[in-house]
Amino acid sequence: MRDKQLTLLVVPHDEHNVRQLKLSYRRLRVLAAVLGVVLVLALVGIASYGRVASRAGRALALERENARLHAENAKVSDIAMNLARTERVYDQIRAMAGLAPQEPPAEMLPVGSAEPQSPTGWPLATKGFITAPFDSAEGHSGVDIAVPSNTPVVVTASGTVSESGSDAVLGEYLLVDHDDGYETMYAHNANRLVSAGAAVERGQTIAYSGNSGRSTAPHLHYEVRKQGEPIDPAPYMR
Repeated sequence: MRDKQLTLLVVPHDEHNVRQLKLSYRRLRVLAAVLGVVLVLALVGIASYGRVASRAGRALALERENARLHAENAKVSDIAMNLARTERVYDQIRAMAGLAPQEPPAEMLPVGSAEPQSPTGWPLATKGFITAPFDSAEGHSGVDIAVPSNTPVVVTASGTVSESGSDAVLGEYLLVDHDDGYETMYAHNANRLVSAGAAVERGQTIAYSGNSGRSTAPHLHYEVRKQGEPIDPAPYMR
């Protein structure tokens, strides 16, 4: 059976040289199928380009954020080192003036010395400086102390390590249980030196500070808890 045809007339304004274009319905169906395939491929291409462009934009944003964090990291490290040098010079000046040296931090006390089991003293081998204080209203349950990476972290009271692990927010962290319902937390460490269940003594190095977890620069997040509730560590950090 002869295929039906569609005739298209092309008529110029002067009505001369009228042209006829005959297309069979079969060819029209083939042409429509080809156009459909081309349209689908074009849409797929546009969608793929959109995904690639979006990923490229996110990668660029991550690179910029990484560069910003590296810059902040370097600034904090410089400040911490300058502070340590300043404290050494200050101690030398006190010695030359015949004054007593500053009270040593907790880690300089003999390990296991007879001290109250409530957390007392500085939780690092160097003083550092507090960049974020305790603020229960803002949900900051401890203090952040800026120090260079790999500064020894010392436990501020004897006790037992109840948790030693890694967390997306806290990074490498330790939780130590002390007498009288006290606990202390040490977070964002580079590594941990003790495991859960280990007995630790006041002044013992239990970790090295770092920049793990949700952190923009090397520091120690230090908490003091009483009966499970975070309290301001400042009065204990003498």
